[in-house]
Amino acid sequence: MRARGNEGVAGRIKHAVGSIGYVGYEFARRADLRVAQLENRAGRFVAPAETSSVAALADVVLPENLRVYVPDPASPDAYPIVTLTWILLYRHYPAAQKRRELHDLFRWCMTDGQQYAAALAYTPLPPAIVSRSLAALDALE
Repeated sequence: MRARGNEGVAGRIKHAVGSIGYVGYEFARRADLRVAQLENRAGRFVAPAETSSVAALADVVLPENLRVYVPDPASPDAYPIVTLTWILLYRHYPAAQKRRELHDLFRWCMTDGQQYAAALAYTPLPPAIVSRSLAALDALE
């Protein structure tokens, strides 16, 4: 069966006995879906949770271009399928007000907004990712 987006997949999973699908953890939790433990690189079966996704991202080193993928993280406590949400911004914004508003919004997301991550079933960003991301954000013109 095919479905579009988290909503479509979740709807199919909930109503098709024995079905398996992939949605984001935050969505699975909101939709009250059962989730699977998966075998990670260390050979452990780990359930998706804040702690297992924090473990997956703990040792991530962002390259200069900030593009990083986390295929099968090494931590024995890591869930093996974890990714980051990407935000694409221009380096230059001719409208100063727009640049300031975008800067302030994403600075809040990466600082004060992190306190809401767990309650929304998202993973708080590791400090190393936050600091590199904030430096890139501060470079907007």
